[in-house]
Amino acid sequence: MGSGAVDSSQWLSVKEETIFLHDGLIRVTDLAELPSEIGVSEQGDTEQEILTFETKNPVELAERLRAVCGNQSNAYARLLEYRLNALRGLWGAQRQLALEEQQEREGTGGADEETLALLKRQGLLQQPEQAPFTSRVGLLLVFPLLQSQTRSDPALCGVTAEVLLACLRDCQPLSLSKEPADCLNGLEGLLCSWLEDGAQEAGQAQGQAHTQILHTHRQRENAAAALVALACARGSLKTFIHTVHLLQKQTDLGQLPVSDVLYRLLLLEGGPGSPSCLLGGKHSVSWGFEDMLPTPDNSAGGAESKDTDLGRCLATDGLYLYTTNSSGRGLSKLGSGLHGTLRGFVYCRNEELESGWVVFSSGRLLHRPSSFDAKPHQLCQVIDPFTLQVCQIVPMPAHHFPVGSSMTTLHLCSDGTYLYWVWSPASLNEKTQKGHSVFMDVFYLSTQTGLCVADILQERVILTRKEGESSKCLNELLLSRMSRFRASHSATLAALTGSAITNTVKEEQSAVNTSCGLPLKTLRKTPMYVCGTYLVMLVSPPGVSGSSATRSLFGGTSSLSSLKILASSLVFNLADGQFSSRADLIDAPGSSLGRGAQVAGLGACYDALNNLIWTCSSDYIDQWCNPGNQAFHHVCHRLGVSHVIKEPKEETVATGEVINQLLHHVGAMCIHQLNLLAASSNSLPLGALLGKQHPIEARHFSSICDIMEKAMVNGDTCIIRCILVVFQVVFRFFNPQSEQNRESVRRSGLLLWQLLMAPVDQIGAEIQREVCLAISSGLNTLYQGEAELNKLLKLVLTEGERNSGLSQLRDVILTNLADQLQKNRFGSEEDDHYRLSDELLHYILKTVVRESCLLITKCQTVARDDFQKLLSTVPVVSPSLRYLMAVQNHLLSNTILIRPDDNDDSDSSLQGETMKVQELQSSILSLATKILVGCDEVLETLQQVTTALINSDIADRETRLKGLEQVTKATMLGHLLPVLLTSLMHPNLQTLTLADALMPQLVQLVLYTSQTALLLKTQSPLFTEESLPMSGSLGQGAKACTADDKILDEREEPGFLTGLKIPAPWAAGKTVETVHPVRDNYKFKETVHIPGARCLYLRFDSRCSSQYDYDKHSSSLLVIYAGPNTNSRKVTEYGGNTLGYGSRSVLGTGWPKDLVKVEGDTVTFSFEMRSGREHNTPDKAMWGFSCTVRAQESSEDVSGGLPFLADLALGLSVLACSMLRILYNGPEVTREEEACHDLLCSKLLQRCQWQVEANGAISPALTPSPSPLPLTIEEDREFTYPSDVLIPPPGLMPGTYFDLPRIRLPPGIMGRLREVSGRARPQFRPSIK
Repeated sequence: MGSGAVDSSQWLSVKEETIFLHDGLIRVTDLAELPSEIGVSEQGDTEQEILTFETKNPVELAERLRAVCGNQSNAYARLLEYRLNALRGLWGAQRQLALEEQQEREGTGGADEETLALLKRQGLLQQPEQAPFTSRVGLLLVFPLLQSQTRSDPALCGVTAEVLLACLRDCQPLSLSKEPADCLNGLEGLLCSWLEDGAQEAGQAQGQAHTQILHTHRQRENAAAALVALACARGSLKTFIHTVHLLQKQTDLGQLPVSDVLYRLLLLEGGPGSPSCLLGGKHSVSWGFEDMLPTPDNSAGGAESKDTDLGRCLATDGLYLYTTNSSGRGLSKLGSGLHGTLRGFVYCRNEELESGWVVFSSGRLLHRPSSFDAKPHQLCQVIDPFTLQVCQIVPMPAHHFPVGSSMTTLHLCSDGTYLYWVWSPASLNEKTQKGHSVFMDVFYLSTQTGLCVADILQERVILTRKEGESSKCLNELLLSRMSRFRASHSATLAALTGSAITNTVKEEQSAVNTSCGLPLKTLRKTPMYVCGTYLVMLVSPPGVSGSSATRSLFGGTSSLSSLKILASSLVFNLADGQFSSRADLIDAPGSSLGRGAQVAGLGACYDALNNLIWTCSSDYIDQWCNPGNQAFHHVCHRLGVSHVIKEPKEETVATGEVINQLLHHVGAMCIHQLNLLAASSNSLPLGALLGKQHPIEARHFSSICDIMEKAMVNGDTCIIRCILVVFQVVFRFFNPQSEQNRESVRRSGLLLWQLLMAPVDQIGAEIQREVCLAISSGLNTLYQGEAELNKLLKLVLTEGERNSGLSQLRDVILTNLADQLQKNRFGSEEDDHYRLSDELLHYILKTVVRESCLLITKCQTVARDDFQKLLSTVPVVSPSLRYLMAVQNHLLSNTILIRPDDNDDSDSSLQGETMKVQELQSSILSLATKILVGCDEVLETLQQVTTALINSDIADRETRLKGLEQVTKATMLGHLLPVLLTSLMHPNLQTLTLADALMPQLVQLVLYTSQTALLLKTQSPLFTEESLPMSGSLGQGAKACTADDKILDEREEPGFLTGLKIPAPWAAGKTVETVHPVRDNYKFKETVHIPGARCLYLRFDSRCSSQYDYDKHSSSLLVIYAGPNTNSRKVTEYGGNTLGYGSRSVLGTGWPKDLVKVEGDTVTFSFEMRSGREHNTPDKAMWGFSCTVRAQESSEDVSGGLPFLADLALGLSVLACSMLRILYNGPEVTREEEACHDLLCSKLLQRCQWQVEANGAISPALTPSPSPLPLTIEEDREFTYPSDVLIPPPGLMPGTYFDLPRIRLPPGIMGRLREVSGRARPQFRPSIK
C-alpha cells in the first residue's frame, strides 16, 4: 500500500463541516497546500523597509500605495486561502475515490459476490441452469401431460399432490435454490392451476353435479400444503408471494399439514448469513478524535493498577458515540457523523464518572462501575444522555446472584435491545492457578412505575472455547444452573470454581486460561461487542511481540506487509455460549489497528440503528459494516412480530397462521436484503444488472398489492408491515415500462398514500416510517417523469409542517437524495435527478431558514434545563439542511476542481469545459443568492435574540450568550455559509456576474455579522437603535467601504477585532530534528514544553530513517517520553528504515505516517546512534529524524480559536473586498477592443457623435449639440462614453458607469467656475499634495 492510500484515507477522515466547525483543519495540516503568500516572504522582512513615496512615475506610485494600503495580504485572507486549499484537497480525494470505484466496477464487471449470491438465493436474480438437458426436458414435458390428464381423471390430482407433498416435506428449507428454475416454475404453475380451477368450479358447481378436479377437501389441502412446502424449499420471493396470494383467495381451506416445514423455515431466521466480525473489506472510514477527558495518571502505581486495567469502553445510540477514557473513567459524548451529527464533536462530557463499562440498551444509557463488583445487589446505573450524570441505580433481579462469592465483571455489552453481562466468579488477584468459567447473563430492561428494572431473559450460559470434553462442559452447565438453588455460599463457590477446565487448544497456555480460552487479566481488557446473535471478542494475533519481524521481512511499505494479521475476532454463539468461529482481520491499512493501535484496550460496540460496528482507539474511531445478518429479534421488532419461535404441537396449521408465518419469513429475508444492498450500494451497479433481467413480473407485483389491500381491509398490522418491507426491495427490482405494469404501480402508489395519510394513532409510528421508506425507495418508479415527481415533492415540502406523515416523508426523501448526491457527486450525467429544481430548492431553503430561526430563538425562550439539553444536542443537521449542503458541495466541488490551465487541449474540449463552468456558475449563483438572503434573515433573528438576551436579566445570561455561538453553528450560518464564502474566493468563481449579483447581500451580511460579533464580545448593547439607521443610510455608493468604515468607526470603543489572534494552523508548532544524515555515536535529547496544551501532536517527516538491528545495543533508536526527562512515561519508540539496511529494517510498524498524540504539555525526544555505520549504507537510510510538535489547546479551541461570528464577519468582508475589486476592474478587455486599441485612443473619433446602446435600445447620441466639442479640453485626457460597447482604453478610469459622458474641464475653467459659484477647493491632507 503506497503512501497515496494513507493520504486519501486521511483526507476522507474529515468532512466539509468538520473543517469549518471542528478540528478538521488541524487533522489535514500537512496535506493541504500552504497559502501562496507564505513561501514568498515572511512578514519579518517587510517590517524593516523604509517606505518612501517619492517617485516620478505615477504607475509605480500607485503600486507602492497599493502595497502599503491594500489589505489583501492580511492574516485572515491567508487563513481563508488555506481553508480553500483544504476544501480542494478533500474534494480532490473524494473525486479520486469515486474514479477508483468506477474503474473497479467496470473492471470486475460486477459487484460484491456475496450480495449477488444472496440475491440469487432469494430468486431476485436468475441463475444459469445446472441440470442436464435430457432430464430437464423430460420433466418439463410431464407438466402439460399431467395438466391435460387430470381434466379427464380428477383422481390423479389427489395422488400427485400427495406424492409431491411427501417429497417436498423432506426437503430442507431453501435447499432447491440451485435447481433449474423452469422445472420449479412448472411445478408451481401446476399446483396453482389445480387450486385455482378447484376454487372456480366449486363456485359454479352449486346445485349441479360437480365435475371438480380436486373433489375432496382433503386433496385441495394437500395441493395447498405441497405448494407451501415448495415455496419453503425454494425460498424465492416470487413463489412466497404467489403462494400467500393464493392462500388468501382460498377461503374454505382449513388446516394445512405443514407445521414442521414452517417451523424449520422460521428457524433459519430469514436466511443464512455469515457471523459478525471485523473484516478489512468492510472498513468504511477512520477519523481522529479527542475525547477531552483527563488522561489516566500512570505514575500512581500499583495500588490502582487493578482498577485502571479496564481499557476503553464505547457505546452508541446510532447518532452519538459515548466513550470513556483509555482506562474506563469519565464519559464523553461525541458526534458519530451519521444522521446529521458533527463527526468527532464533543457534545458534552462528565470527567467525574468512576471507571466502568458503558452501554446503550433499549433507549437508555447505562453504566456499570467496576466498584459494583463488591455490591452484588446492583446491576448498573442509568445515565442521563444530555448531562451524562447518574440518575438512577438499576438493582440486580432478585435471587439472581449468589451473594458472598467474589466476582469480576469482564464486560458489559448490549446489542441495542438487551443487556449482556460477562463475568467470572474469580477475583483478579487470585494466586491459585485455576481455570475459571466465564459466564454470560442476559437481561432485558423495562420501565415500571417510572423506574428502570432489569429482568432475566435467558438461562445463564458459559462462554466455552475448546475441543473435546463435551461432558465436562455439560457438567459445568448443570452446576451453574443449580447454583441459584443452593443454600450455602461456600458450596456455590466450590461449585462455580471447583471444576478447573483445562484448555486443550494450545499447549503453551497453562491452566490459567478461563473457559473461553483467554486468561482473566487479558479478558478484562479485551474489546467485546454483541450483535444480538453472536458475542465477538477481539484479540491480538498470537505471538504479537514478533509482529515487527513480519513487517521487516517484506520491507516496510510493500504490498505484502498488509498480510499481517491485525486482530482476530473470536465469535461465540449467544444461545449456548459455544465458540463458533474465528476470523482474522488483515488488509485494513486505514484503520486505527493498521496504524499501529493495540488491540487490548480498544473500545468496541455494535450499532443496532445503522447495523454497524464501531471501534475506538485512543486517537481514532473506526466505522465498520457488519458482515452478518441483523439479529433476528431486531428484525422481528421491525416487523412487529414475536421473535420467539415455538415448536409446533400439532401437525396441521390454520391457513391464516400459514400466511402469517410465510410473510414473517419473507419480511425477515427482505430486511437482510435491504441491509446488504445498503452496505454494498457503492460497489453494486444494480441498474446494470437489472437492465438485463426483469425479475419481478407484473403479476407478482399485483399479487403484492392484493395482499396489502386485504390486510388493510382486515387491519392486520403485521402483514402490512411485512409487505411494506417487501415493497422497499421490490421497487429496486421492478421495471415499470409496460402498460399493465404502470397500472399496478399506480395502484401500489394509491395504497401507500392511503396509509401515509391515515392518522398516526390509527396506524402507529412504525408503519408510518416504513411507508415513508417504501415511497422513498420507489420514488422514481411510482412517479414517472419529472413533472409528477416535482408535484409530489412540492406537496411534501409545502404541506410538510401540517402533517406528521408528510414531514417524515420529506425528511426520508431529502436524506435519501442527499446521500445519493453525495455518492455520485463526481459521477455520470445521471445524477441530475438528485438535484431538484430551483422552485423546490426555494421551499427547502424556507424550511431551513425557519428551523434556524426557531433554534436561535430557543436560546432566549426555553427554560434553563432545556437549554442545557439543547446545548448537548447541537449542532445536528436537519434533513433539509443536509440536502442543501449536498447540493452546494456538489456544485462547488465540481466547479473548483475544473482546471483552468489545460490550455494544451484541443479547442472543442476546452469549449466543453467552459460551457460546463458557465452552467455550474449560473447554478451556483442562483443557489448562493438564495442562501445569502436566507442567512440575512437568520442573522437578523440572531441579532435580535442577542440584544434581547443582553438587555434581559435572566440568571444564566452568560451561559446563554456563550451557548449562542454553538447553536449558531447548528444553523445554516454554520453549515452552509462558511463553505460557500470560502469557495467563492476561488478564481473559477471570481467573476463579474457573481460579484454584481451578490454584492448588495454581502454588504448587508458583513454589517450584521460584525455587529453581532461585537455584541457577543462586549456583551453590552453598544449599538443603540439610533446609530443603526446611520449605517444603512450611507447609500449604495458608500456601501463598498462600510466594512472597513465600521471597523474604523469603532476604534473609540474596542471593536470586535481587538485582541483577536488569527490562527495560522500551518505554522503553529516547534520542529525538533537531528543533523541529516546522522553521524556515528551521535546523541540527541530535546524537550518541548508548550504551556496550556491538553495534549501534543507529533508529525514526523516522511524521510525519517535510521539503522536498527536485532541487538538493541548497536541500533539507533528514537524514544519519546511524555514529560520533562527520560524518567517520565515512555510513550513509544521508533527506528529503522524501509530501504532494507540493518539486520532488522524497522521497529514495529515503522516510522508513523499519522499524527502521534502525547498527553500533557511536555514531550522529550531522546535519539542515540549507537552502531557504527556500515560502509554501504546510503545517506538516506541514515537521515535521522525531524518532527513537528503542535499543541492542542483547550476544548473550546479545537475549531481554530476564532469566535465563530468574528470568523464569519472577517470571511465575509474579505470576500466582499475581492468582489469589489472585480467590480472595480470591470469587464475584461476583449480581443476586439485590443485590436481596435488605436482607434479607441484616437482623439478625432472620440469627438464624433456616437449612437449609444442604452439598455438594449439604440438611442441618439448623448450630446445634444451637433457642433464639435470645445477644443479647450486638455489634449491628454479624453472623456469616455460609459456604455458597455465602448470601453475606455486600459489604464484610464476603469469601470465607472454614468448616465452622461463626463467631461473633464481644464484647471483654468474650473478656477473661474469656482470663483463664480463661490465654492472653495476641497481641503486635502498635506500628504496627498
